[in-house]
Amino acid sequence: MSERDSSEGERPAMQTRVLSVPKSGAEEKEYEDAARVQTAAWPVRAAVADGATESAFARSWAERLARGVVEQGATPEAFGNAVSDWQTEWRAAVRTRAQGRPWYVAAKAEEGAFATLLGLSLAADGQWRAVSVGDCCLFQVRDGALVRSWPFGTAEAFTNRPALVPSRPDQALPAPEHASESWTAGDGFVLATDAVAAWLLNPESRVGPATAGAWDDEQFRRAVDRGRAEERLRNDDATLLVIRIAEAEAPTPPSMNHS
Repeated sequence: MSERDSSEGERPAMQTRVLSVPKSGAEEKEYEDAARVQTAAWPVRAAVADGATESAFARSWAERLARGVVEQGATPEAFGNAVSDWQTEWRAAVRTRAQGRPWYVAAKAEEGAFATLLGLSLAADGQWRAVSVGDCCLFQVRDGALVRSWPFGTAEAFTNRPALVPSRPDQALPAPEHASESWTAGDGFVLATDAVAAWLLNPESRVGPATAGAWDDEQFRRAVDRGRAEERLRNDDATLLVIRIAEAEAPTPPSMNHS
């Protein structure tokens, strides 16, 4: 199913924020996740991606994937039609960046990069669609409770070998998973990279998607530090993208004229 760009209906007010913490002991420049969101018009789109650490220029590949989904749409068809262009663009960019650097940097760049990806699209008709390759996770929250967790619903579902989107066209491209459901005013969406998603789904963590959706930067950083110290949260780049759809305003009652 292709994504329908709908401009029907007035877009409700939305709050968005991206929360990120690099691996413990790593510098900000070593952070390899990516997040992108646009709420200016229908469909509202958001994406998170997680670059594989063992590949070169993984962050730039994750950023290209997240940006691509926000630009093209969160469906398997949109992904399949655009990914070859993203691969071509990434290879040209990293070859330029590798010029003048040690030979092994260029050699590693030629091996390509890998990343997981999850994209979300909210349409004006009250439907959301999502596409995923790998183990990033989407949480839909309503009235402080988790409505849906996708594509995983338990912490045990995460493995060390997720499906990955390759930057090289000669490598196998996994078939993306997809989902569709309805949304309503007041809903919140939390997109998380794998380490955070598994942590939020672990009942022993004492935190969950609804709690995480209300965090600000400092609260997220403190929670990540605590989760790592308690060994509930794996030491990996930690990223949350939060979308909060405002409640529909009640109509103003008509004024009554008294004679």
